[in-house]
Amino acid sequence: MIFLRLAPAFAANLRRAGVMEAVAEAARDGRPPAAETLAQLGVPAAFASVFIERLNYLLKLRAAGVLRAAGPFADLEQGLYLCNVRTEDEARRVLEQDPLYRAGYIERDFTVRRWLAAI
Repeated sequence: MIFLRLAPAFAANLRRAGVMEAVAEAARDGRPPAAETLAQLGVPAAFASVFIERLNYLLKLRAAGVLRAAGPFADLEQGLYLCNVRTEDEARRVLEQDPLYRAGYIERDFTVRRWLAAI
């Protein structure tokens, strides 16, 4: 598991009315929301571009079986990635290669915890 903190600019864009709903709907269909949809919701084009790149990255990880789940907590200040990897280093790479992390929209300090699923 990776526990992370969202940068204020990331959280502010997620808080825009309709953004989380548009992301969830698109993710159910296995795709990111369209740039036009995000623009209509007031998301700046520069953020929308990297956000869409990031969602494509997460969807590819999910399709490959590397990512089981990802998303923010309800406060939209922190988030979690549930990864199916063998080592903590592999989990770190999942986050460090995230386009939003590379762009500074996810705080640099994060925690990787090994979880032993019982069921």
